Amino acid sequence: MKNKHILILVVMLCLLVFTGCNRNDKTKLRDGVDYKINGEFTGEYLDISKRGYYIDTLNQPNAPYLYIICMGQKNTGGYSLKVKEVNSIDGKTEIIVEEITPDKGDMVTMAFTNPTIIVEFSKYQENIIIKNTEGQIFEKLN
Repeated sequence: MKNKHILILVVMLCLLVFTGCNRNDKTKLRDGVDYKINGEFTGEYLDISKRGYYIDTLNQPNAPYLYIICMGQKNTGGYSLKVKEVNSIDGKTEIIVEEITPDKGDMVTMAFTNPTIIVEFSKYQENIIIKNTEGQIFEKLN
C-alpha cells in the first residue's frame, strides 16, 4: 500500500514538472493572430520527402492551422530547420527559416532523413511567404 502511494506521488510530481515546462509558448503577430513553433512533424500521411510546406488542420473542427515546413529528403542526418522570424507586414505573413546542414567531416547518422518543423497559427494565413535565410521560397505542396 505504501509503494502505491509513493508511485502516485511520483506520477503527480512528474505531471506538475512536465506540464510547467512548455516550450511551445504562443506569440502574437501584429494583427493579433496567435502562433507557436512546434517540433518536427512525425505523421505519415504527408510526403515530407519534398522541399516545401503543407497546411493542415488534422481534420478537426476549430483546430489550429499547422504549417508543416519540409527541407526535403537528405541522404544523412545532421540536417534541420530552425524558425528565425515570423512577421506580419502589410497583411502578409512571412516565416523565415534557417536550413542547417552538417559541416564537412561531421559525424552524422547514415540514414535518409526528412527534416521538418511546424508553425501553428490560430487562424488561416491568407497571404503567407515561407523562405530560408538566403531568400529561397518554400513552395506550397497541398
